[in-house]
Amino acid sequence: MVWLKTADEVTLRAAFWRTERPGRGAVRGTILLATGRSEFIEKYYRVIVRFLALGFDVAAFDWRGQGMSDRLIEDRLPGYVDSFGSYQHDLDTLIAEVDRRGGGGRLILVGHSMGGCALIRRLALPERDFHAAILTAPMLGLRFPRLATPALRAVSWSLSHWEIGKWRISPRPVQTAADWPFENNVLTSNREEFERYAALVRAYPQLGLGGVTWSWLSAAFREMRELRGLPKEAVNERTLLFSAGVDRLVSNDDIDAFVAKNAAVQHVRIPKSRHEPFMETDAVKAVLWREIEAFLDRIAPAGRA
Repeated sequence: MVWLKTADEVTLRAAFWRTERPGRGAVRGTILLATGRSEFIEKYYRVIVRFLALGFDVAAFDWRGQGMSDRLIEDRLPGYVDSFGSYQHDLDTLIAEVDRRGGGGRLILVGHSMGGCALIRRLALPERDFHAAILTAPMLGLRFPRLATPALRAVSWSLSHWEIGKWRISPRPVQTAADWPFENNVLTSNREEFERYAALVRAYPQLGLGGVTWSWLSAAFREMRELRGLPKEAVNERTLLFSAGVDRLVSNDDIDAFVAKNAAVQHVRIPKSRHEPFMETDAVKAVLWREIEAFLDRIAPAGRA
């Protein structure tokens, strides 16, 4: 594990792995893993091992405000950020560090949910410091009741301009992954993966993150609206996007609309997956990894730098 400082003086926790290859020959590429909200590096160890086995170096990190990176407000349990633009500073820092370390081959961005949202912003920038992307259940819209969304957007926007923006949106006691019941959870139908996540937070409570603040929610609404409003073909780098057929957290309608506007995005919907395909049942993961491996074979063929 290493500690990196962003341009705006936030300390991030990151980790880097090099794939085993004879004589340190040509690496296929480097995977930059951008996790979802409330997640952290350790949750993705099995995913990291899989990418290493495919011949890719891997870089992973904790976003600002979660994991063991700097928490941004005194109450460390709720998620807080004043602008999703801040997450681009985190990506700037990690990409620069990959380059400094001599990351081999092509840089592939891999992002889940909130991480996928941040990567879509990156994909739409005119500068290109990556070669392709893989997104799972990217956060382009949230599954709030239709009538509740305008009210939540307005209230969160108003409160975010005051100190109350740092308050939790719910008065109920904060629960982290250590407290969540498996029954009726929205993340995965794989009990073993769900309980592994919970066990990590119980063992290392400093990793835990609960609900969100009014400022985070306002910033999320603003970012999702801007991403949905991007012009046609704003994303023109090759991108593989997975949506979860039974997702109850993010909006598949908004994902479908995004895909329809961007021909470079290959879309795979996994019918029986909940929100986290990487943490799902073996049957779901078999579909996921089959598509990922085929995509990577096109983007970064084995034996070529």
